[in-house]
Amino acid sequence: MRRKVMPTVLVLFVLMIDTAVIPFLISSPYLVSLTFATVLVLGVYLGRMHGMLYGMIGGLLTDILVSYQLGFNTFLFIGLGFLAGTIAYEAPSVRLRKASSRVYLRRALTFAGMALVRETVIFGYQYFNTALFSGVYLLNILARTLLSAGLCMLLGPLEARAVLGRPVRYQRTSPQREVKSF
Repeated sequence: MRRKVMPTVLVLFVLMIDTAVIPFLISSPYLVSLTFATVLVLGVYLGRMHGMLYGMIGGLLTDILVSYQLGFNTFLFIGLGFLAGTIAYEAPSVRLRKASSRVYLRRALTFAGMALVRETVIFGYQYFNTALFSGVYLLNILARTLLSAGLCMLLGPLEARAVLGRPVRYQRTSPQREVKSF
């Protein structure tokens, strides 16, 4: 039950914070989307189909509430949630046997890559609407990409704990231990 209801509640809660609270507290060109970070984290921890589902929910509601063109964030979140789940998702039985540094490096590179793709798409959209280009735009893209990847790495374990519960530790069993249990 927790795995079915909690991600939807989490996406809706983060969306409310992202659209109602943060814009009143912070006004900066380096503002990153919590909803996008949550969609990526859910895609990485739950798989590509969940990444698409929660990307559709978060993107569509972001488009409606923030007055973007309908479908802009929706398709972007769906595609990037699917890609993040495809690239970095590993089943818990496989993930527990790998070195944690490799798992975290793979996730960090996935988050940074997806954030860079999102920033590039947004920059392309803005460029074709305004035909303005400045070097500071590239600095802003780099800064928001790094901030988004860092936010995803910080929120990842917290959101995974809320959605999946307590993590299971991998224990190696020896043949002697298995024979003793007979």
